[in-house]
Amino acid sequence: NVRKPDFDLKINTEAYGVSVADVIVKTEKLLETEKPDILLILGDTNSGLSAIPAAHQGIKIAHLEAGMRSYDLRMPEEKNRVMIDHLSTVLLPYTQYSRENLIRENIHPSKIFVVGNPIIEVIEHYLPQIEKSKILQELKLKKNNYFLVTAHRSENVDNIESLQNIFSGLEKIYKKFGKKMIYPIHPRTISKMKNIKIPNGIELIDPLGFLDFTNLEKNAFCLLTDSGTVPEEMLYFKKPCVTIRESTERHEIIEAGSNILSGLNPDDMLRATESITLGKPDWQWREALGDGKTARKVINILNGKLY
Repeated sequence: NVRKPDFDLKINTEAYGVSVADVIVKTEKLLETEKPDILLILGDTNSGLSAIPAAHQGIKIAHLEAGMRSYDLRMPEEKNRVMIDHLSTVLLPYTQYSRENLIRENIHPSKIFVVGNPIIEVIEHYLPQIEKSKILQELKLKKNNYFLVTAHRSENVDNIESLQNIFSGLEKIYKKFGKKMIYPIHPRTISKMKNIKIPNGIELIDPLGFLDFTNLEKNAFCLLTDSGTVPEEMLYFKKPCVTIRESTERHEIIEAGSNILSGLNPDDMLRATESITLGKPDWQWREALGDGKTARKVINILNGKLY
């Protein structure tokens, strides 16, 4: 089990500018005190902008999940990815595709190490506990007979028109397939829905823990999401997934065949769902996700860079 963090910076998330400033100021002070050998950053959230004070102090930076590109600068995460990558000393992309993105941006190949996706190890480690989850019984669901839905991105849930389109699309899909739609929804999203009527067939539930949510992924008929990580997990389980966004940074998952982009147009959401659920799900995940040995590779690479 992972121990609790040594430090909780309690970042203010009320507004974008306040949040970013808080990350930089607080991590700068912590880095000055702790003087780490290396700063390891996973992903593209605002917390990754701790790379700015680390670079200023001459601390080595390693970026796990480097090289992902949507080429859509409307996404806050895209700007973060580019900045973190270009400040990093060691870049740890999941795939060859991401490695090539970095090289095209003139990052020297000697700094880049393809390590695969750690999600495989996480799922396989916890799989016995995932399979023991009672969430299907609690929600009175049958395997492969429900849709799972996640939508959390600010550009979707903070925009009333986008949120309305998502629910209109879900309604069309429910009418077509007749399968219940399970939507674990955050209270923040519910607060935006005062003028939105929840269509029949859509069941809103409280956010779930990792084990219960992953069990729902594993047993769903199909999943609709605006997440980046969820399509990776669905590929591992060989389950169809619709990404309700206009762009994605995970092109390899699209190429593997288990994931399709729909955008937010309700008719397009339905068409994408019809398309991805046709045929036998024989998708292969190793090229997109790796060999399941990411952690050991990262440790060996970082040890080599420290000494």
